[in-house]
Amino acid sequence: MAEMAQYGPEAEIDAREIHKVPDPFPLTLAGMLAMVGPQAVNFGISIGGGEAYLLPNVAARGTLGMHWLMLVSVVIETALVYECIKYSVCTGRSFFSATNELKPFGFWPWFWAVAAVLTYAWPAWMGGAIVAAQRFTGLSTQTLVPGSTLPPPYVWAVIALALVLIVFYFSDRTWVFLEKFFTIIMVANIVLVLLVTVVAARPEHYLTVLLGYMGITFLTQGYPQGLPLTDALALYNQPGGSLMWVSFWVVAAGWGMGRYAGQVTGVFKPPEKITAQELRWDDQDPAERAKMQRWIKGGAYSLILWWAVIGGFLMTYLYSVAGLAYLHPQFLQTGQVPSGVEVPIQMATVAGGVLGQMAGWLMLLVIMVTLYDAQFPFYDTYIGRTTTDAMAVTGKTAGKSYRFWYFAIVTTVVVLGLYLVTVAQPFILWTGVALASIVYRSIGSLQIIQLNNTRLHPEFRVSKLNFWLLWFSVVSGLLSIVGWLILVFPGEACKQAGFLC
Repeated sequence: MAEMAQYGPEAEIDAREIHKVPDPFPLTLAGMLAMVGPQAVNFGISIGGGEAYLLPNVAARGTLGMHWLMLVSVVIETALVYECIKYSVCTGRSFFSATNELKPFGFWPWFWAVAAVLTYAWPAWMGGAIVAAQRFTGLSTQTLVPGSTLPPPYVWAVIALALVLIVFYFSDRTWVFLEKFFTIIMVANIVLVLLVTVVAARPEHYLTVLLGYMGITFLTQGYPQGLPLTDALALYNQPGGSLMWVSFWVVAAGWGMGRYAGQVTGVFKPPEKITAQELRWDDQDPAERAKMQRWIKGGAYSLILWWAVIGGFLMTYLYSVAGLAYLHPQFLQTGQVPSGVEVPIQMATVAGGVLGQMAGWLMLLVIMVTLYDAQFPFYDTYIGRTTTDAMAVTGKTAGKSYRFWYFAIVTTVVVLGLYLVTVAQPFILWTGVALASIVYRSIGSLQIIQLNNTRLHPEFRVSKLNFWLLWFSVVSGLLSIVGWLILVFPGEACKQAGFLC
């Protein structure tokens, strides 16, 4: 029977129970399809961000010499997410709850909760979605309220944010909705972008982008003129993805010990028991360890197939090829690249120009939904679950259930979004969001080494290869940020302030 979320002594009793390791999915294509859920969400966040915003602009300029940074990013992020998957599969709890075990005790869960709210509460992806929605439908705020001074797409922000709450409030389990929704959008995005690219591009476009990915363009031509250093740094964060937050979806999908973890249910369903402690299994039993190893391998193969290969390489490659084939000739004629409201809908422009108006509208619809659905995990996972996990693991719950705080936090942030979507992001916040993922990746890389090498059975500790990849992530990420702050930030700040620097 479903119970209220538990903390304190009751949770500790549950944590001491020895669970059987569930039978894993087979390491086959059917198994990979069964395990697509967490990576479909991961894919959706990636494609909803830099690929829709950044890559077509970079390709439009023809500045492809730094694309190799994305391949480096994919490799180190794959190592990080794999180790986070390993931890959550073996323990049934999130990376963020686990950081409570790191010194200074009790600090890190709250660090991550505050960082998530400050970074992701601004509905940036929603802003792109409502522009696309207005363009797709022709319906604006002034259509419904003549004379209104609110932005034309604002009515779509109200509709979109209301739908977020309706979905979360009425879902049996919020994860079930996220998994199905993102899987559909992932397939639609792949098919449409592939079709657009095949029709628009010529062989030389494919080769030019490939040389950029391999680093040959950089080695032969040097740093590309016309590519801002901030964009180059952003490429080092592509395709983005969800970093350590994947651990929440692994648990929600029931991988390994996640099978025994409670789920966040809608407000009209009975709440489930949720513990913030590690769930135990007999790691001294070779048969149980063998099953857990298959869970971990399945998670690794799923990550590599759906996110690293298809999302991290193929989709970023196709977006870049399409941008080069269609937008670059326009740039050569006008010297302009899409900006402002045109940024989130530029791939729809490409689709319409290549395949006709109907394809353009269809691509616009896909982009709208992709940007819109990217906002779901920001509210559900980055903010709602990260913050509530911090409360649970540190015992700061005021006697209320996990679900109570989850919905209180999500509702507050969504309502706040009704205001935030009407104002432009200040420069300091924009730069913070742009650089945050690199900083988070560096910190998370160091922390997952500590967690997996101290909390897991020796057979599941960090491999030598991943150890050095994660340390490379730590050092390169921090050096990149320091370099940006010294070389780029002063000039950008001056420009935003209207000074000549």
